[in-house]
Amino acid sequence: MKQKLYGLVLVVYAASTLLFVIVSPVSDFSVSASDLAVLSLQTVYPEAMAELAESADSGGKVKEKETDTGSTEAVLVKDSEEKPEPVVFGDDPAVLILHTHATETYLPASAGNYHAKGKENSVRDVGEVLAKSLEEEGIAVVHDETLHDNPSYSSSYSRSYETISKLLDQYPTIQCVIDLHRDATESDAAGAVLSIGGKTCSPYMYVVSTSVPTYQSNLKFIKKLNSVASSEYGGFTGSVLERGYAYNQGLSDKYLLLEFGNNRNRIEDVRNTARVYGKILAETLKAGY
Repeated sequence: MKQKLYGLVLVVYAASTLLFVIVSPVSDFSVSASDLAVLSLQTVYPEAMAELAESADSGGKVKEKETDTGSTEAVLVKDSEEKPEPVVFGDDPAVLILHTHATETYLPASAGNYHAKGKENSVRDVGEVLAKSLEEEGIAVVHDETLHDNPSYSSSYSRSYETISKLLDQYPTIQCVIDLHRDATESDAAGAVLSIGGKTCSPYMYVVSTSVPTYQSNLKFIKKLNSVASSEYGGFTGSVLERGYAYNQGLSDKYLLLEFGNNRNRIEDVRNTARVYGKILAETLKAGY
């Protein structure tokens, strides 16, 4: 019965689409081909549309999500939507690395206004380098590569909040959360670099929320990191930018929103930053901070 039903649906859809092609050149018809097909199906076989709608409902749901600006938007969430599994480096992870704006890219990947779904040359690429650097120093890591900013950029932080909460529950040994981004510039000039240990590295920056209960503990941890970087790694410290937005930073008392370089930095220079920063963070955590 279902095969006949869907067969009829396809026949009516094809017929309505053909009608649209014939009629539209000689009239002001403003209904799209897909809308016309739906109207035709509803008229000819309403039961078919009810069954198709019921089938669609079983594969997804609509819910409201809070956006970064505090408003809400309707988002279709498919139950079958595949999310990448977090990659775990070592046992009993102490650090979680994720990316609220996971599509951000560096040179040479400049297409799409420096955003791409592919991993290569992106902040996820750099996150993997950072994770491996920490693992080499004996610090176990969870690296999550979920595209929180795709398809909806405005709900990126609400989506990453869900991811962080889930992973903190799943891995209670996590001490430090890193939300790894890159900065952005409209300039065509090359991104700044500096030499650390004979390697060219991009600068990095901490963005600190002043509106969360963990503000002071997060800031204290950053000061310890900069102290280690200053004394042990050639003064390779990160600048600190304080902002009033929450950025999910209340989820941990060692929460780091890091910006490694900007869109005009070359990926290899940013990877070098990640390698050095892994050593800075590992040494700080091992010292008990």
